[in-house]
Amino acid sequence: MSEHSIIGSFARRLAHLRGLLARDPAEAGDQGLKLLEEYLEYEAVEVGYHQEHGSIGRYTSWLRRRGPIRDELLDRAEVYAQIRNCLAHSYGLQTSPDLAAEVIEFLGVLIHQEANTAAQMMSRHIRSVDETSRLADARDTMLREGFGRLPVLRGQTVVALLSERDLVVADLIPGGKADGMTVAEALTPQSRRRFGVIAADASQTAVVEALRRPGIDALIVTRDGQRNQAPLGIITHADVLYRM
Repeated sequence: MSEHSIIGSFARRLAHLRGLLARDPAEAGDQGLKLLEEYLEYEAVEVGYHQEHGSIGRYTSWLRRRGPIRDELLDRAEVYAQIRNCLAHSYGLQTSPDLAAEVIEFLGVLIHQEANTAAQMMSRHIRSVDETSRLADARDTMLREGFGRLPVLRGQTVVALLSERDLVVADLIPGGKADGMTVAEALTPQSRRRFGVIAADASQTAVVEALRRPGIDALIVTRDGQRNQAPLGIITHADVLYRM
């Protein structure tokens, strides 16, 4: 599953909890604390956490040393870690309506935390493919790992953005099937124009303006915004939406 799909999943679960809050605040609070732990685990894994299943406190400690969540948010998460431990060891104790509402409000701040630069907004889970690779291999990667698009490289330079639509069109070429093609052979003029490249330190405003350009589906983030630099991440319209 791509990163923006994961963030979207957290956002949808948060929306469900907001609806549950009015009907069953205790259950909403319990699920909110569970969602907090899962979100912190996701962020911790993104920055290198590979230990056994942890806890809110353990993920918070890991993230404090490595980012990307601000310290004041991690401080508050640690408070909820203590509350969750207390609830777990106190028979019959439930989250109050006020606490449940507070946890859900905090989740909203955390999941939609402000992102000021392209590096903070981008999906870090990115895979690229060389233009000489077999199209079938690129297709398998997209299907297996849930990518809707892959940056295409010529050496170290980003030259195109391979999409699911390109795969469909390639498979419909008369007399040929995608299994016998290279990535370069499947590229269309649109695939070479549907992306932009932006610097990691570009502002949120610059990101939004770049995505507004006609025909742009995504932005490839590199260190200085140069096509011949290694891709660091990708920003789609969905990444911007889920951070709003």
